[in-house]
Amino acid sequence: MRISTKRKESDFYIARVGAKAGMPLLENYTSNNAFSVDSNDPERDFQLVLHLYRSGLMRPYIFGTCQPSIRKRDIVRLIQSHVVSDDVLNKMAMIDSLIRLKEKELLKLKELQLAITRLK
Repeated sequence: MRISTKRKESDFYIARVGAKAGMPLLENYTSNNAFSVDSNDPERDFQLVLHLYRSGLMRPYIFGTCQPSIRKRDIVRLIQSHVVSDDVLNKMAMIDSLIRLKEKELLKLKELQLAITRLK
């Protein structure tokens, strides 16, 4: 896994500043506010960073009160020092896929509900 501040197109991103500092992202949400990550196994590495973020292991490395930030070197150290089994990461990936599917279904239902309310 390679983490950079320079690349525009990457496998995924890690929020560098803001309320989402440390959170892995599938899309770069703003210019220059995320680290770019290139990986030989993007799905696994995304799940690993997501695990570190959700478990709260990144929280001690996030600094700043007005604009929370995390350093690249702290993310790299966390990734290098934390071991998560492939089984756990695969289960997390399956659950995330199911959540995304359900979110799409809910969006369609909300659109249908809105269309019905517009009927006269």
